[in-house]
Amino acid sequence: MSRTNSTRSNAMSLVGSLALLALTGLGLSGCIIIPTPSHGGVGVIPGETIESLEPGTTTRTDVLLRLGDPAERFQEDRFFVYKWERVHWYIAVDGGYGGPINIPHYLGLEFMPDGQVKRVKTLDPWFVLFDQYPKLMEWMAEERESSHP
Repeated sequence: MSRTNSTRSNAMSLVGSLALLALTGLGLSGCIIIPTPSHGGVGVIPGETIESLEPGTTTRTDVLLRLGDPAERFQEDRFFVYKWERVHWYIAVDGGYGGPINIPHYLGLEFMPDGQVKRVKTLDPWFVLFDQYPKLMEWMAEERESSHP
C-alpha cells in the first residue's frame, strides 16, 4: 500500500471513529440520528444532468438553459455555483420526532473565456458533519494559483 493510500485510510478511520463518538454522545443525551439514503430536496440537480456537462463542449448558455440561474456567480461569470439540499438524516429527540436534517450539495462550474465549460466540481456529501462550501472555494482558488506562476 502506498503512503498516500495509507494516509487516506488512516484519515477515513479517524473520521469514522469521530463520527461514532459523536453519534454515541448524541444517543446518550437523548438524541438519535438515523441515517437514510439521500432523498427529497428542492432544486436537486440529478447526476445524469451533471454528467452531461462536458468540459470543452458544453457552453455557458447550455448550462443556463439546463439549470437556470446559479445561486452565485464569481469573477464576471467565470464561475457558477449551484446549491441544493437533500435529506440525509432524521433526528429523534427524547423519544419524539425531531425532523429531517438537510445537507447542502454544491455544483461548481468554471468557464473558459470563450464560454465553454472548463471544469466541473460536485460536492455531494455522504457523511459530512460540516458544510462543504469552503472546499468549493478552495477548488476555485486552486486553478487561479496554478495558472499564475
